[in-house]
Amino acid sequence: MRLAKLVVRTIVVAIVMFALGFIGHQLLLGHDYVSIVPIMRNTPDMQAHMPFALLSSLCFAAAFVWIYSQGRSNDKPWFGQGLRFGVAVWALASAPLYLTNYLIEPRPGLFVAKVFGWEIIAAMLLGLLVAALSKNDGAAQERET
Repeated sequence: MRLAKLVVRTIVVAIVMFALGFIGHQLLLGHDYVSIVPIMRNTPDMQAHMPFALLSSLCFAAAFVWIYSQGRSNDKPWFGQGLRFGVAVWALASAPLYLTNYLIEPRPGLFVAKVFGWEIIAAMLLGLLVAALSKNDGAAQERET
């Protein structure tokens, strides 16, 4: 994959990831976070640290796009590849994180289950996005050779 494609796809995935995080954690689960307010930063402190969320999204997105590009297959439908990739990344990144947080911090089980549900949906959507962005890469490689 050319550097320009990697950069553009990374930015697109990072923006969508950031938006999905806001939708899931703020809009859909925001009221559930009340149960863990005592272990969280206060709102002004959290807002002051927001650049780290952007950096996190960019780091994740770059790895996400690059790893997908290394394992995609021209012989299989992009839709299924994207869903499988999203689930695999969820199992590798999100599931251990939230299970460990549940172990260490006093988070209610129902809250963690809801976050799990949202995170797997978001991961599958991101998988579909990167697969859709990459679906014509095989044809592009054939034209280049």
